[in-house]
Amino acid sequence: MEVFIIRSRIKELRKILGINQDLFANRISMSRSNLANIENGNVSLTDRVKNNIITEFNVNEEWFVTGKGEVFNNITSNLIDQLIKENSLDEIDKQTLTYFIQLDEASRKQVLGYIHRLLEEKNINNI
Repeated sequence: MEVFIIRSRIKELRKILGINQDLFANRISMSRSNLANIENGNVSLTDRVKNNIITEFNVNEEWFVTGKGEVFNNITSNLIDQLIKENSLDEIDKQTLTYFIQLDEASRKQVLGYIHRLLEEKNINNI
């Protein structure tokens, strides 16, 4: 990664977050002077520090590396991806979860009511 690009991304991220070098450095477990050296181009950014920044501030890695895309990751999307991975769900399950989340509260209640009725019928038929 080019040093100038990293310097500008870190500075831009701090500006977006509205935090100074001290707070930013503290949040990623490094000294302010080390962060300043990275921002000034005196020290290269390590993978560990890059990953700490991405994780701590929920930064979109593509934006951090290339400047393309949204600055921050979509938390809802990340949670759905985690649910899919942990529960071995497929693409249809992912679409269903995504659509469900986008529904208004009344529509979600209708869908949940329908699911509950299906489950009750299944339990009655299995007895």
